Amino acid sequence: MGILLLLTSEALKGRPMFNPIRQSDAWGDGYFGASRGDRPHLGVDYVVNEGEVIYAPCDMDSFNLSYPYSFGTNDTYILTGARFNTKIDGVNFDGRLWYFTPYSHLFGRDIPKGTPIGVAQTLQHRYAGITDHLHFQLRTETETSDSINYKGWYYVDPYNWV
Repeated sequence: MGILLLLTSEALKGRPMFNPIRQSDAWGDGYFGASRGDRPHLGVDYVVNEGEVIYAPCDMDSFNLSYPYSFGTNDTYILTGARFNTKIDGVNFDGRLWYFTPYSHLFGRDIPKGTPIGVAQTLQHRYAGITDHLHFQLRTETETSDSINYKGWYYVDPYNWV
């Protein structure tokens, strides 16, 4: 299974590199399955800079606002992202891309890969000292041979994406 990781303007310029996976910081690691206490990390965290334009990493159907955390009326800084559906090599996935401010005029639409979809947020208000990043995760009901399954969430190896 393979998809092209196309997150930032640097990737769109055709540079032969992808955004790096977040390395160990005071809050942990960004690889799939990294420890989150009593559970595994269910996505992959890709390093970005606050304010950077984010591009669709794959075709995104039913693009809508998503919140990575529940929040209360006392929260002054709300982190957001998007929920979407995508099909990769004939397999349907439910996806999440968090820690960016999505462009609201795209909600409810189908978004082609490479389309600008929003602007990266900082996580410093919630996790001082963490590396700013995008969290990307996929899930499906169909097991695939080259993905790792943690209770329905799947990881597509970024080093094998085409």
